Amino acid sequence: LINETAEELGATVPGIVPSNKDWDGKSSMGYEVWQLDMSCDPEQANQILTKLQENLNNTPVWLASNHIGSSVAGDKTRMAIAAVIASLLGIIGYIWIRFQRVVFGLAAVVALIHDVLITLGVIGLSAWLANSLGFLMIDEFKISLPVVAAFLTIIGYSLNDTIVVFDRIREVRGKSQNVTPEMINKSINQTLSRTVLTSLTTMLAVLILYVLGGQGIHAFAFALIVGVLVGTYSSIFVASPMLLWMSGSKQPKNVREKVAA
Repeated sequence: LINETAEELGATVPGIVPSNKDWDGKSSMGYEVWQLDMSCDPEQANQILTKLQENLNNTPVWLASNHIGSSVAGDKTRMAIAAVIASLLGIIGYIWIRFQRVVFGLAAVVALIHDVLITLGVIGLSAWLANSLGFLMIDEFKISLPVVAAFLTIIGYSLNDTIVVFDRIREVRGKSQNVTPEMINKSINQTLSRTVLTSLTTMLAVLILYVLGGQGIHAFAFALIVGVLVGTYSSIFVASPMLLWMSGSKQPKNVREKVAA
């Protein structure tokens, strides 16, 4: 600023050596009092300093801080929790309206929570797996914005796959009020080829990103690999059994007698 002020006045740019008795030359701490040694005559130095003070008085200073206190962190945590709860309620409401039964929405949300928690757990384990499985390009992944984006992608992918299975269960059920194991088994068998082909196609693209995508999206691709694998089986082995359990459907009496025999 002193050099710019000197150029503004048309004066010779002085050599400046700032000093402070408490400054060791390496610390980045701020000090209010400094001693300036300027290589110019006193009259020119006074002109430069007077002009500098005038410019500073007329220039607004925008204070900033990069420290986030516990109060702000607590507010952000509460907002995040509220947003997650609101989104889950929205998913339950949408599926409830589409399938006319709330248990479909609850079962789908259980599968989504399962997918995200498993993926989060694998990312946490990557710190211990990086040394032994480094040949698989596993690093010490951390939660970052790309990983959060991967979580959102996993939620959308898993939810879509689950809705496809649930839609076939609704078609197989027809006008029946109950959901039986036979209905779910038949629906899964009819949608299994579609689920496997979709997952393989998605996995192929994600593997290319994981191997060739570079360090910037490496964690994103890793989370997607885990999420696609988990989301594929959760719609079959988590969402569907949860739907059967929540609906309270039971096997007919004659079926139970055959199993007992």
